[in-house]
Amino acid sequence: MEAVIVFGLVVLFNLIVLRTGTLALRHTGLSREASSFQAQSAFMGVGFTTKESEALVNHPVRRRIVRILMWGGYSGIVVSVATIVSGVGSSDGGLMRFMGLLLITSGLLLSLWQLPPVRKVADRVISRAISSLPDLRVIDFEKLLELEMGYTVAHLHVDRNRWMTGKNLRELRLADEGVLVLNVRRASGAVIGTPKADTALEAGDLVLTYGRHECLERLRNRPLDPGGDLERVRSVEEHKELQVSELAAEEELAKTPPMPPEADSAPD
Repeated sequence: MEAVIVFGLVVLFNLIVLRTGTLALRHTGLSREASSFQAQSAFMGVGFTTKESEALVNHPVRRRIVRILMWGGYSGIVVSVATIVSGVGSSDGGLMRFMGLLLITSGLLLSLWQLPPVRKVADRVISRAISSLPDLRVIDFEKLLELEMGYTVAHLHVDRNRWMTGKNLRELRLADEGVLVLNVRRASGAVIGTPKADTALEAGDLVLTYGRHECLERLRNRPLDPGGDLERVRSVEEHKELQVSELAAEEELAKTPPMPPEADSAPD
């Protein structure tokens, strides 16, 4: 019976590790489907040569998560096999009865884990723990649209107790800083494809934005205090200066006469 209890704890531990890896990958900007598939692949030690796998390998934070998942998967297999072997050797009720208890235990744990209330509570606790890890607080610039003049399309993860948290887009007035919000993915997975002015940003949201690299990174880490408000003022002023310089460059370019077409060097 002790072996069955240990085996059940190992199964539960594996489920928690796998779910933690999945949510951690999602926090780095990976989609729900891709993070779930890649976390299961890494945990089970199965490799897939896909663009999604390349996105993991080329990303330092995701690569670290995958490495932890692989170690967790290998450790789970070793402990599970050792528990089964030990249980078979000490079982007095016969091999079939022992294996049946293991199957029943695994089935019950998997069924309970799939229940929406259980999954919701587990995701809330795991997400809260993940949000406290500074290594996962990144802006995902990889595999996203890179534009000219330092502008990019990138995901911003909304952390609790940050400047953006709890405010709607009308209050934030991000356009004054040169930042456009393209969509908002809630922590529950729901996506607001066309956010409106009264759309509020909540902790755990993943916001798809357009703007300059430096501005997006500062916005992501802006604190919820007077210092954050001062940073907002400076960012608005920087954007105004940038607009002036861009307008001047455009006017200068308009004054430049077009290059005459090159004459054909070869005679007709």
